Amino acid sequence: MSWQAKFYIWFIVFISVVPLGLYLPELHLSQILLIFIAASLAFLADIFEVEVGLKHRISTSEVIYCAALFVAGPSAIVWSTLLGTLPAEVILRWRYLKDGYAAFISRVAFNTSQILLSGWAAISIFQLLGGHPPPYTSPAELIPPALAYVGYTATNTMLVSGILSLTQRIQFTKLVTFKMCTLPFQVLAIGVISILAAVVYAQAPWQALLVLILAVGVHLTLRGYSKLRRETQRTLETIVHMLHEHDPYTAEHSEKVADLAEKIARAMELPEDQIEIIRTAARVHDIGKVAIPDSILNKRGPLDDSERQLIEQHTIVGFDLLKNLEMYSEAAQLVKYEHERWDGTGYPDGLKGEQIPLGARIIHVADVYHALTSDRPYRESQGLPRRYEPVEAVRIIQSQSGRQFDPKVVEALVRVISDELKEPLWFSSGRFS
Repeated sequence: MSWQAKFYIWFIVFISVVPLGLYLPELHLSQILLIFIAASLAFLADIFEVEVGLKHRISTSEVIYCAALFVAGPSAIVWSTLLGTLPAEVILRWRYLKDGYAAFISRVAFNTSQILLSGWAAISIFQLLGGHPPPYTSPAELIPPALAYVGYTATNTMLVSGILSLTQRIQFTKLVTFKMCTLPFQVLAIGVISILAAVVYAQAPWQALLVLILAVGVHLTLRGYSKLRRETQRTLETIVHMLHEHDPYTAEHSEKVADLAEKIARAMELPEDQIEIIRTAARVHDIGKVAIPDSILNKRGPLDDSERQLIEQHTIVGFDLLKNLEMYSEAAQLVKYEHERWDGTGYPDGLKGEQIPLGARIIHVADVYHALTSDRPYRESQGLPRRYEPVEAVRIIQSQSGRQFDPKVVEALVRVISDELKEPLWFSSGRFS
């Protein structure tokens, strides 16, 4: 972990001491039962948090914490957070103990602290706008709790996005907008339910249990979203497995290309979310070959013009398979354009230069490199080696830099292979030396 990430974590932990000092002493005996119930429910919500993609998890504990603020004031939300989130984090991050106490403590401390600071943001907005416990008799009285919830969720999202951008190099703005753009209904529903829970609790505490059914419903929709993503991934993996049975070479090829494409992307210092998309696309870049007859796919000699035209359709077939699947929508474009060439002579659309998505350019180089270094018996009939050594394969690719391949991607490949071989393959003025 970088020093910037460590500084960020412990700065957040340090700042979180402020709301603890301000509001923990305000506890009243009349609040103890409410805090115990809120903490218990929040603990369960955090334990069963849902991963919704892009390293992002969401928990309906926000309903509990904000409702506690609206009903019983600042000390209730701070105590509930301390007693609900802290033990949940200890359980959820227990596995990090194998990496040492520092890794475990930093995660537990940061996650608890950022929830405390989110609560503090909600407290500040609620008090600044003159918020008070329910009942609310006019629409204007709903503004303080509504904006307090917005402050809570916005602070939570930004603090988590900050550490992820520092530790995993995922674009900060993409993380911040993900929750609002991907799950707007669920985010809105959580805020509405938190206010509703407070209003119902103020009138008849036991009836608030009915509102929790709504919170459980939101939680289940989030789990359904997560389940759909997993099932989509499993479906694609099944198709890839069918392709592996169809053509054993493609099975190994796809995984090797994905590994190399990821290394090239890292050598180019791309953001982590972009690397993830590139690796995903590389793993399924040949998925369209399920539509190609075995007689062509496994032909040991050169392809004739009609066969080549047919096999070139696999990029379109792959794109059509992936384009309507949310988690593969960005990867679909890379699959479609993976055979485009830098000079515009590739297929299917003859894109040129930077018109070709960067991820597709990276997969193209990784694809050709692995093809060159793989044992392909048909090459013997053409008077070529069955396989090329890594150095020679890189030399061949470098000779096409600026024609078939993006020069920057080729340069990154040179660095990757140089590191693997522990042998400098100097790249200078477009030539090896």
